[in-house]
Amino acid sequence: MQNPNIPFALPEWQALARETDLAMQLICSGANEIGRADYTAHGRYATAQFGFSNGFERLGKIILTADSILTRGHALSDEQLRTKGHSLVRILGEVEEVANRHELDLKHSRPTAEIAMSVLNCLDDFAAASRGRYANHDSLRGSQSPHEPVRKWWNNVSEPILVEHFRGTKREAQARQESNMVGSILEQFSVTLHFHEDGSVVTNPARASFMTHERVVTQRWGRLYALQHARWMSDLFAELTRLPGYAQGTEILFGHYERLATFRVSDEFLLTRKTWPLG
Repeated sequence: MQNPNIPFALPEWQALARETDLAMQLICSGANEIGRADYTAHGRYATAQFGFSNGFERLGKIILTADSILTRGHALSDEQLRTKGHSLVRILGEVEEVANRHELDLKHSRPTAEIAMSVLNCLDDFAAASRGRYANHDSLRGSQSPHEPVRKWWNNVSEPILVEHFRGTKREAQARQESNMVGSILEQFSVTLHFHEDGSVVTNPARASFMTHERVVTQRWGRLYALQHARWMSDLFAELTRLPGYAQGTEILFGHYERLATFRVSDEFLLTRKTWPLG
């Protein structure tokens, strides 16, 4: 017979545990995919955005329902959750209001750098069925959708990353030198056909080689800027629920923040760790 005083036995605790784990796994899938996305696998950009957008939405709504438990004594209903919609800009804005209202002292603040905000805007676009999620189908009607997720991510996230962290560096100069060398060899014996994320066709082996160098940079930094949002929300959820989880009446909040500890690490770790979750 289960002890009713142990929160692990409560159906509500188990439901919140499953939802928190789902949010974490979705975000990790986004991190893993964006860390592999390049011009040879455009689908990885979309699967990354699917994981991030779905995971961020679920984590945001977990925080909002935890706030409801603490302030109103009950979780948000299905109808109340549906009214929140799918806009990540809106949901994360409400999450920030929760942090401000509870005056939480967070180790990791909400990311506000321009590239981090561009990540959020891309994910917000992807989450909307009327924009990014079905942009490929929209493009089948004869005109390129402005919300196409691969091109939008490249133009709004990857290109700014290259400007900030690659252009004009010694690393770029070395990459160009190596790529020209590779190109001079391969162009005599091979045929090159790739498709840039911006939609252009790549037939020059030197260009393809240089693009490979660029993707090493965009993969690492794209992962970092996306996971900074997850880190902030994870830190917020931990500070919001850690102590209430020990209190009678809010014990269903006990311990769930530990499932998100994988994101509460340094920028250096977000930048260099290739496989998520940690373990």
